[in-house]
Amino acid sequence: MMSWKTWRLGAAALAAAGVAACGGSSDSGSASSTRPTAAGYYIQISGMRFNPLDLKVPAGATVTVINDDSMAHSVTSEATPGAYTPGEVSGIAFDTGAFNGVHTFSIPASAAQGTVIPYYCSTHLGGMATPNGSITIDPAAQPAPPPARPGTGGGGGGGGGGGGGY
Repeated sequence: MMSWKTWRLGAAALAAAGVAACGGSSDSGSASSTRPTAAGYYIQISGMRFNPLDLKVPAGATVTVINDDSMAHSVTSEATPGAYTPGEVSGIAFDTGAFNGVHTFSIPASAAQGTVIPYYCSTHLGGMATPNGSITIDPAAQPAPPPARPGTGGGGGGGGGGGGGY
């Protein structure tokens, strides 16, 4: 029979191994479940669609991806639009990995003006309603408010119906 002390040491070792397994990833960003409130550079994923399809950002910007779908998505750079193969353009590459919630990544400060980096969802490939988007390096790009959650853009009225016609 296992002693209480041996059981506790084993449980502690398993917990430590679990924490270690959760460390580091190969993407260059961070994930969160907290929805941002400040102006920034946003890509929204909702209804299997990227919005906007072409995000303009200055070099050195942080891009925040908000996944409003219930399933995991990614934003993965590719060298050729529609190839659905991870790649880079002018040394710029990013891959959020599949995630739910909010994820950020940075565009290098050395990114050249006019560079266009296509991206896709590596989880769904061409299965997205808008399968490809792009990020364009534009020094005049301005931050925008975060996108509204789906279904919170106002109800539009229901109409009052017609009169009796008498």
